[in-house]
Amino acid sequence: MAKVSGLNVRCFVQGRDISGDANALDGMGYSQETLDVTPLNTLAMKRITGRSDGSLSINCYFDAGTNLSHSTFTSNSGKLPTANQIVTAPLGSAVGSDFAGLIAKEADYNVTASTGSAITSNASFSGTAGVGGEFGEMLTAFDDTHSSATDGTAIDNSASSASGGAGYAHFLSLGSGSVVVKIEHSSDNVTWADLITFSTIGTSDVPTAERSEVTGTVNRYVRVSSSGTFTNAVIAVGFARF
Repeated sequence: MAKVSGLNVRCFVQGRDISGDANALDGMGYSQETLDVTPLNTLAMKRITGRSDGSLSINCYFDAGTNLSHSTFTSNSGKLPTANQIVTAPLGSAVGSDFAGLIAKEADYNVTASTGSAITSNASFSGTAGVGGEFGEMLTAFDDTHSSATDGTAIDNSASSASGGAGYAHFLSLGSGSVVVKIEHSSDNVTWADLITFSTIGTSDVPTAERSEVTGTVNRYVRVSSSGTFTNAVIAVGFARF
């Protein structure tokens, strides 16, 4: 794999693309506790792993536009949202690019106005729902527009895996109708089966986002697929194998 720059990345929060406001992502990833289990009869520390966690801090230029940074971080109410937030940060523009994903609570939001500078803001997120941070691969090229039912480009992981995974889907907008987005898998890139089916989304539901887990075998090839009677579904979807 080639090294990548921090140019032209994206950040989606609960179905909103705030990439045009964000100027930095910090602490994006996961951590795990190391628990001290050192007995008397050793000369050095012994540790075992404990709980995992995830976090992300987003720096932005203040923007009060609809579905942009300020309204996203304050849920259009002037207060921090209390519901879980789905956060996805793709690190490349192609299908198969890495992403960091998090189901999180927004911990804080602060606005700074320095003399002679643009007004900036910062929001930080901490993992919740018993889920730490996750890294996976994008099934869309940042976000894709499906004008009607569409099968996406497959990614090849060279082999199947046995421990399930998690799908992340952001629904940015929908022109009309209702759409069902699925993540499918295949052993041969010919015959496909449903792996994850996200909630049916109508025009009154967007923007929104969802994370869903699956257990068991995940076949070698994975892709996104949409169905239903709809127009112009703008979606950003990724999958993290466990």
